Amino acid sequence: MVLTSLELKDKTFGTKFRGYDADEVDDFLDIVTRDYEELIRKNHEQELELKSLRERLAYFDEMKDSLSKSVLLAQDTAEKVKKAAEEQAANIIKQADYDVATLLHEAKDKANEILRISTDSAKKVAVETEELKNKTRVFHQRLKSTIESQLSLVNSPEWEDILRPTASYIQTSDEAFREVLVKVLDEEAPVEEKDLDYTLQLSEEEIAELTRQATAFEENETIALSIDEK
Repeated sequence: MVLTSLELKDKTFGTKFRGYDADEVDDFLDIVTRDYEELIRKNHEQELELKSLRERLAYFDEMKDSLSKSVLLAQDTAEKVKKAAEEQAANIIKQADYDVATLLHEAKDKANEILRISTDSAKKVAVETEELKNKTRVFHQRLKSTIESQLSLVNSPEWEDILRPTASYIQTSDEAFREVLVKVLDEEAPVEEKDLDYTLQLSEEEIAELTRQATAFEENETIALSIDEK
């Protein structure tokens, strides 16, 4: 049975001859009681502290278990995230490689198409240029021939007869009429010497009309000659 401080304080002893001094015993009991009370108080405090420590230890044990589970869960989650990230990275790299290959293939096809179109266009331009040069050569040759023909016609000695004053070769109306018939009909008109009247002179209007008819005839012959040469 554990003594209490009150029991120690109220404890009494019997007296005998030549026994202990009662006052000293009481003083000592007071000291023991005080120390005992202090010891009980400290013991109680230690019990409370021990209980608190045990409760905290239990809490930490629970926390440890929870943390262990959390750590395991975090590790598992980290592994899953890492694996998913690696798979996603691999898929991204694979898709990027595919996209790059596709873009390169499309770029090559487009470049080849552009090159083909450019080559065809260059060939077409070269052919058209050569055709244009050929046409230009033909036109130049024809123009040269036409100009040479016209120059030959201009330098023809027949112009001397055409440009000679009418009065120098037309003496009478009969001679003028005969010359017009020869040019128009391209044949010699039968005229009797006795039918010519060398005394008859043409008027200015008649000379002008005969000159106009002769000039028109010469122009028609020139046009026909140019058409035949072409």
